[in-house]
Amino acid sequence: MSILIIIMSDTLWGGVILLLVSVPFLITAQKLGIQNYTLEKNAKAIQRKYNNIAHILMDRTFANERKLFGYSKKLQQRYNDLNDESFAMEAKIFTRVFSNLKTGSVVTIVVSGLIIAMLLPSLHNGAMSIGIFIALVNGVINLMQLIGWQLPYIIGDNARTKEYLKDLNLFFSLSSKTDACVIPNKENKFVFQSIEFRNVSFKYPNTENYILYNCSFVMYSNKTYALVGVNGAGKSTIIKLILGMYDEYNGEIFINNKDIKTYDYSMLKSIIAVVFQDFATYQISLKENITLGNNLIYNNGKFEKIVQDVGLTDFIATLKNNSDTHLGKLKQDSIDISGGQWQRIAIGRLLYSNAPINILDEPTAALDPIAESKVYEMFHTLNKDRFTIYITHRLGAAKMSDEILVIHNGKIAESGSHNELMNIKDGIYSVMFNTQKSWY
Repeated sequence: MSILIIIMSDTLWGGVILLLVSVPFLITAQKLGIQNYTLEKNAKAIQRKYNNIAHILMDRTFANERKLFGYSKKLQQRYNDLNDESFAMEAKIFTRVFSNLKTGSVVTIVVSGLIIAMLLPSLHNGAMSIGIFIALVNGVINLMQLIGWQLPYIIGDNARTKEYLKDLNLFFSLSSKTDACVIPNKENKFVFQSIEFRNVSFKYPNTENYILYNCSFVMYSNKTYALVGVNGAGKSTIIKLILGMYDEYNGEIFINNKDIKTYDYSMLKSIIAVVFQDFATYQISLKENITLGNNLIYNNGKFEKIVQDVGLTDFIATLKNNSDTHLGKLKQDSIDISGGQWQRIAIGRLLYSNAPINILDEPTAALDPIAESKVYEMFHTLNKDRFTIYITHRLGAAKMSDEILVIHNGKIAESGSHNELMNIKDGIYSVMFNTQKSWY
């Protein structure tokens, strides 16, 4: 700033030129920063697409279908096209930055030369000493570097960062559960009594159609229930609402006659255990797979009983490191296991939790009917004194439950035991059951 004042005291037009040059530099830097953000955002979207394709091309999960359908070459071409598109966007960003720097360099040289030329008359007529002239020349060059390079970079980066902060603020403005990361108290003394839905209507965010509409029912402790219905009827949606995964619904949901929205989320996590259809297979030790989430209260005697109950004792005895053997393919001495064994591990994880509310959301969908029947019989025997909800498309498994709830058009259309529902002429359940039976 002092250099600018000195220059303006000697040549007013020199100072004016400096000010006039700085304005377009700063405005352009602001615009370029926003444009770079937009390009980076678009490039990231493309990168997510080709990263997904890379996962399909390299992950062993897709190995059989890659070989069977021979789609690798086509996907490889799509990957290359997306990669080229992303690279072109990134190159455009670098080109803009480079062009801006080059333009700034040229303008810096031209303006610096012009201002130095304006100072020469004062040096020539003796109004300025050679020392002051040299100092001013250095000052002009440094000032132009600041205006042409450093300030635009700072302003452009600031504008780009502000756009990212807008995204961050938008993310933080989303509704959240304040205690979602709190470790649930596995030793709570909660005594489960009932679950009740009162006129619950729900549709998923950003959709128009209601999955549940005025749905009402009551489930009581020490009983087993089965939720059945066609695909999309709302069976898994009911489970998600019980788990507190969505709270934007109409109506009321109660656990022990207390609105579910008044429970801490950590409390819900401690009283509900679920085995989902697409349950996770963790590439850690077998013991950790079962005790996962319950490590703070590890009990070896309890662990040994559960692995015996779910039929894993003999299998563990064959492993090199017994229950400390790592599963999967990440470690050299790890072992890959069958789907049925993973199934037993997932059920063991549920049993280890001691949660009073147990839910099986079609976890046996990938098994054959005989294996599925054995899994359900095993679980029913082990869990006969605990409240359980089954979700299944194979209605033979529903026969073991005390009460079956048939979901149709977003609400409970029929309820009762297997025999009671089979006695309803042309009932939804009896038609579904007889249709399935005819296939065997």
